[in-house]
Amino acid sequence: MARTVVVLCGPPGAGKTTAARQSGLKVFDRDDPEWMSERHFTDALAAIATDPNAQAVVIRTGATSAARAKAAQLVAATHVFLLTADQNELAQRIRQRDRADKVNTLVGVRTWFQRFDGTDGVTDFPGWSGIHQPDLGTVSEDW
Repeated sequence: MARTVVVLCGPPGAGKTTAARQSGLKVFDRDDPEWMSERHFTDALAAIATDPNAQAVVIRTGATSAARAKAAQLVAATHVFLLTADQNELAQRIRQRDRADKVNTLVGVRTWFQRFDGTDGVTDFPGWSGIHQPDLGTVSEDW
């Protein structure tokens, strides 16, 4: 199987974790309890870059093209995709979650949309069956 490292970006509540867990690939999500610190998580991501057989999905918010480029470079991503939804739908999803951080997460959604830029032409996530279409979400040498 060809090396596949997908950076999946989007605002809180977009379904990044749900989509990633459906991939069958190893999921790297900073929100998972196994990551004791950002440094621990970043070190694990850096190790992906040197693995010629990596099969992984890395979840990041990636509101800016610079943040997406940084994440893609760190893991030597093969693909970068954006998963999002309408802000009202995201707010509804977050309110339905059984988490204590709802207020901060709702603020995070607003902040994500305020900061978002698509100057890198990031591709919307096509679903797992569509990621290997030619040139869809593939990372260019410019990253």
